[in-house]
Amino acid sequence: MQRRRVASGLALTIAVLSLAFVPSADAATEVGNGCAATNAQENLTLVQLSQSSTALPLAVPAAGVVTKWKVNSQFSEPLPQTFKVLRPAGTNQFTAVGEASATVAPGANSFDTRIPVQPGDRPGLSSSVATLYCEGAAESDVLYFFEGNLPVGSTMTFETDSPFVVPVVAVIEPDADGDGFGDETQDKCPQSASTQAECPVVVLDSYGLAKKSSIVVLVAASESGPVTVSGTAQLPKSSKAASSAKAKLKKVKKNVTAGKIGRFTLKFPASLKSALKGLPRGKSITVKLQASATNVAGQVSKDKAKVKLKG
Repeated sequence: MQRRRVASGLALTIAVLSLAFVPSADAATEVGNGCAATNAQENLTLVQLSQSSTALPLAVPAAGVVTKWKVNSQFSEPLPQTFKVLRPAGTNQFTAVGEASATVAPGANSFDTRIPVQPGDRPGLSSSVATLYCEGAAESDVLYFFEGNLPVGSTMTFETDSPFVVPVVAVIEPDADGDGFGDETQDKCPQSASTQAECPVVVLDSYGLAKKSSIVVLVAASESGPVTVSGTAQLPKSSKAASSAKAKLKKVKKNVTAGKIGRFTLKFPASLKSALKGLPRGKSITVKLQASATNVAGQVSKDKAKVKLKG
C-alpha cells in the first residue's frame, strides 16, 4: 500500500464522523462501502473517515446489533479478514468494541455475526495476512489506518491516507429490548429481553367457587404477570321488564405468580343479590367468568368458567 498523506487543506478531522447520513432505525440498515477489493497489505487495521460515494452512510445511525458483515474481493485466493466495530474515542482515535473473523473467498461474501453497536460506531477491517482495500475514486476517499491489530477494548491513534476505501458493509438491525439480538433475524420476541424464542403465550386455568355474596375465582398462569377476572350473569326476566337484564360483577386485576394459585373475589352486585332472593326453589342463575392476561407481545389469553348460583 503506497501511502500518500492527505493534503492539509482538506482539514479532515474526527468531526467528520458526525456528518453521516442518518436513516430510519425502524428496519435493518447498512453502513460502510461495498466496493470490490483489488489491493491488500499485511498487518493493518482500517476504518473509513470520508468517502466520495454517498450510496451508504459510514457511521451507525442508531443503537442496534450488527447481524451480518459483507466483503467483496477480487483476489483469486481466499484471505482471512477480521471485521471490526470501531468507536470514536477522540481526535484520530478509535476503540475496538467488537470483532468477528472469517475467510473471505473470491467474489461477494456475507458472514453472520452478533455485535451490539452505538450511534457513531464504524465498520473496519484487519488482517495479519493481508488487509483488503479498494482504490478510491477521489481525494475525498480518506481512510484511517493503524499498523497492527487493534484488539477489542484497546484504543489507538490512527493516521490518514487517501484515496482508498475500506471494502466492508455492516448490516445493522434494531434491538428494541436491548438484549443484544437483532430484532429482524435473531430475536423472535423483540418485546422482551428474557427470551429470543417466540414470545411466551400465557396459559390460564380458572375455577370458580360460589360463596354467600361473592364468587372466589382461583387462577393459575404459566407466566407471572397481571391477570384480570370478570363475570356476567343473565338475570331472570321479570314481569315488569320487556327482556331480562344482565348483571356485571366488578372485575378484579392482580398479579399472579407462575406456579402459584391466584385468588380473586368477585362480589355480587345489588341486582344479582335481588334476583337470587326472588329465585324460585330449584332454579339457578349462571355466572360466566373470564380470566384474561396479555403477554409481552400484546397477545391476549383467556380462560372461561361457569358457576351456578341457587336462590
